[in-house]
Amino acid sequence: MQTNGKDTNKISRILLIEDERDVQKVIAKRLMTAGFEVLCADDGYRGVEMIHNERPDLVVLDLQLPAGSGLTVLKNMRMSAHTRYTPVVVLTGISDEALKQKVIEAGVDAYIEKPYEPNMFIKTIHDILNDNG
Repeated sequence: MQTNGKDTNKISRILLIEDERDVQKVIAKRLMTAGFEVLCADDGYRGVEMIHNERPDLVVLDLQLPAGSGLTVLKNMRMSAHTRYTPVVVLTGISDEALKQKVIEAGVDAYIEKPYEPNMFIKTIHDILNDNG
C-alpha cells in the first residue's frame, strides 16, 4: 500500500541507544509492541557504529552514555552525509536547559525528558517517521 509515495507496509527500524539495561528493555518492548523493528546499543561508540552499519530509520538516544555522550553521537551523525538527516529523538533523564539547547541546536527532531508518557513517546516517533517517510 502506498500513501503519498510512501510504503506504509514497511516496518521502520529504530536504533535505541540506552545504557541502562532495564530501561532499554522497557523502551524496546514498547517500540516493538507499536510495530517497530528495534536494534539496541548500550554505549555511544557502539551506537555510532550501528548507525553507520545498520542505517536505522530513526534513532532514540539517551544523553548519558559510556564511551561517548549522546551529544557526541548526535554531532557525529550530523557530520556524516549518510546519517545527517536520520531523525533523532532524545530521551533523557537530564533536566538541564543549557544542555537541552545545545542538543536542539545540534539537530534533534524531538527532546523528551524521563519520566515520559509512553503513548506520547510512540506518537512522536510515528509523527516524525510519517513526516520524513
